[in-house]
Amino acid sequence: MESDRAPGSDGGEPGGRSKDRGGAHARRSPLTWVLATLVLAETAALAVIAVRARWLAAAESSQQRRGELVAERMGCFGCHGPGGAGGIPDPDSRAGDVPAWVGGSWTMYNHEPGDVRAWILDGHPPGQKPDAGALIKMPAFRGRMSDAELADLTVYVLTVSQFGDLPDPRVSAGRDVALRFGCFGCHGAEGRGLIRDPGSLKGYVPPWDGADYAELVRGDDELRQWVRNGAPDRLLANPAARHFLEGEAVRMPAYGDRVKPAELDALSAYVHWVREHPRKAP
Repeated sequence: MESDRAPGSDGGEPGGRSKDRGGAHARRSPLTWVLATLVLAETAALAVIAVRARWLAAAESSQQRRGELVAERMGCFGCHGPGGAGGIPDPDSRAGDVPAWVGGSWTMYNHEPGDVRAWILDGHPPGQKPDAGALIKMPAFRGRMSDAELADLTVYVLTVSQFGDLPDPRVSAGRDVALRFGCFGCHGAEGRGLIRDPGSLKGYVPPWDGADYAELVRGDDELRQWVRNGAPDRLLANPAARHFLEGEAVRMPAYGDRVKPAELDALSAYVHWVREHPRKAP
């Protein structure tokens, strides 16, 4: 007895084409998953880039960075050297060159934070006469910058010069440790930033006095791990954190036993001092 079902009445098309279509669908499924995974990965990457840009923009707005930009605009580095680290020759001046913002000669001209502000405004502090023999004289910027720019520049110069004595001998010893091991080269003057770091999570080397520090260094034990091992155990055990640690261009070196326990204690004391004593304009 013949079946009265029409060809394809089982839901498919004649010749079993529905089965072929199902097979094709099954064969396409892995590709679909791959494409979906790529889309998700790209979305995640774009999200990281966007968040990183916001973090970097926030860091760029710090007073230290603003002061550096004021120094660039006002031409300070032309005479005091890049970052204020080395002045150009100044014939017949007392020191023989334009004073750098770092080093011993700086203290000959600045006795209190207000002197820095006065140099910027008037070319010399009250009671001090300009060096009559200097061929290259300090210009007076009064009226050429806003009060906010003056404050930012003053704070930046005070930070770069690491102005002032440290009352605690252990804190002072910690600063010496940081100087000897080059910590300020990556973490910025006094460890206050801002040094770019391509490939890192936030795009810069975190400063010691920023909010990043509390996230990355949970206590003195982790600080010791950062110095000795290049990263703390907690972050090395985290796959996401390890990915960024290994991908950053400027990576924290592992100093191992090159840094003695007493030096680590002193460095920790200095870092705490930096965090507890932000630089302020006089």
